[in-house]
Amino acid sequence: MQLQAMLRFRTGWAEAEGPEHEVVLATRARLARNLRLPFPGRAGAAVLKRVLEQVLAAAPKAGLKGAAVFKLSDLDETDRTFLVERHLASPALATRPAGRGVIVGERETLAVMVNEEDHLRLAALLPGLRLREAHAAADRLDDGLSAALDFAFRDDLGFLTACPTNLGTGLRASCLMHLPGLVMTGALGRLLEGLTRAGLVARGLYGEGTRVIGDFFQISNATGFGRSEAEILAALEKAAAAIVGREKEARAALSAEASRTRLEDEVHRSAALLAAARLLSFEEAQHHLSRLRLGLALGWKLPGDLAAVNDLTLATQPAHLDLSAEKTLFPQERDALRASLVRRRLRA
Repeated sequence: MQLQAMLRFRTGWAEAEGPEHEVVLATRARLARNLRLPFPGRAGAAVLKRVLEQVLAAAPKAGLKGAAVFKLSDLDETDRTFLVERHLASPALATRPAGRGVIVGERETLAVMVNEEDHLRLAALLPGLRLREAHAAADRLDDGLSAALDFAFRDDLGFLTACPTNLGTGLRASCLMHLPGLVMTGALGRLLEGLTRAGLVARGLYGEGTRVIGDFFQISNATGFGRSEAEILAALEKAAAAIVGREKEARAALSAEASRTRLEDEVHRSAALLAAARLLSFEEAQHHLSRLRLGLALGWKLPGDLAAVNDLTLATQPAHLDLSAEKTLFPQERDALRASLVRRRLRA
């Protein structure tokens, strides 16, 4: 029932608000923490169960009172995939449900994964470019949990983590960015090369190991070791601002008089297809919603608004549709439901 309820409300981190929200859909600050027990990759079932119980007991007093609690072993594959699509669980966590869990705070702006690669991955997610605010929220949650849990820490190494890239602060900060302008102008490749040199990395829609869909990229720090949290945030903040600037320049070039007709044709074709299609695959829907989102961000008169498109970007994902239908749909059934949902929401 909790997952069904989540379908009915717009997730807080995907609201069309916050600084630079036309380009930066959401910001996340995530902290990796471990207890002084074998890490999940080497832990047996008894240790995983013990960690899960300790974290669930500590959560209400740490700022997660009234949060939704999901033991993944109690969920079916659709439910677990829904949490991945919602950016509240990782694909790796969802495929190994035993002894693992997810805690989701109000409006989905706080979340804790339990027994993924580390015992805890606690995250704050906010709409727009709000790195400092997201980090402050994650830090408060960290303080609350550390009052009840004994985190593994060494003075010379910092917080101990399963992966050396997270050692030290345990901080992975990221921005989920919509970059159709850079994709369409062919400028994205050079930008990604520059990110690597700056100690940053670009990933797909669902994070590490996933592909890019709908021109959405997750830009994050590649490592947390050897740098303070302030340095990590400053580097990502600087890079994100530069990427936003480059994306806006690309959008301006695409909509300039010499090339405007071509862009208008592409955007309006996408809008017309979304308004009329009876079958829509997931990737097709994401592609055309991306183009529609670009046109709306440019201020063009088109169906819907940024809030509706943000919501559809989530609601048209496969597990969202299966959960809405309360059954596992066949591919064509899912494509038909997706098309119907898009037509209805864009007419509203």
